[in-house]
Amino acid sequence: MARASVNSSALLVPILLAGSLSCAHAANAPGSAVVVLGTQAYRWRLSELAGDEAPPARGPVELTLIAPTMGPRVTASNLQGAAAVRAMLAEVPITIESPEGVSATAMLERKLVNDGSSAAGSLERRDPRERLELRLQQPPQWGLAPYTVNEQLMAAYAHDYQARYKKALTRTPGHEPDWYIAKSTDGRLGTFISCDPARALQPSLSGRNDPTIAAMDPAQLAGCIHYFTDARRNLFIQMSYQHTWLKDWKQMEDGVRAQIGRAEVK
Repeated sequence: MARASVNSSALLVPILLAGSLSCAHAANAPGSAVVVLGTQAYRWRLSELAGDEAPPARGPVELTLIAPTMGPRVTASNLQGAAAVRAMLAEVPITIESPEGVSATAMLERKLVNDGSSAAGSLERRDPRERLELRLQQPPQWGLAPYTVNEQLMAAYAHDYQARYKKALTRTPGHEPDWYIAKSTDGRLGTFISCDPARALQPSLSGRNDPTIAAMDPAQLAGCIHYFTDARRNLFIQMSYQHTWLKDWKQMEDGVRAQIGRAEVK
């Protein structure tokens, strides 16, 4: 696959300055890592990095920021009980990459279909759970367009599935992800969020012995995977967080884009 031409001076390896990765999670960790995404170099503070190693020279970059402002973490080892759990739930892992040979928007569009896991013309291409065009759009919520499974199409698909494979389609409707879509300012797809239904999530067996976890709203236990783009920079971004933060999706996107802008090497 052809690689976009890059000025050789921009092909920087990650550089650690005035600090070590062992202190990457400290509030005032010194140093930074420089990574090239596409044709642009970005300098990331070590305190924002998710792991204990510098990112690859050409990404992806993995960060951990705090919802909903998407600011850097502040280590507080004295937190206990409910305060410690709330701090943990506010941490948002983020992956930022610049796809090669395809636009970030096209990469996002691929998330809305199951073309990559099914053959053209196959029965699986009719699975209403796996394709946006087969789902039903619902009234807007928080500036997002929710899409639910079309039960009429689902019944027809299940009937044909059983006829073809001689077994019933395995399905747990209460656990099928909810989908949310938002368009960018140019009218193209800009955001896709897939969330566990909050109503279906309950504390795990191990969590029931922890009063802090057992007392939580199910929306804090359900999770969302959030994909969006920075089309101008051709960046594809993924982050995951608790369902309770879904209403703040736009603030979180804007916060990540602001961090990207600050990281640009001028």
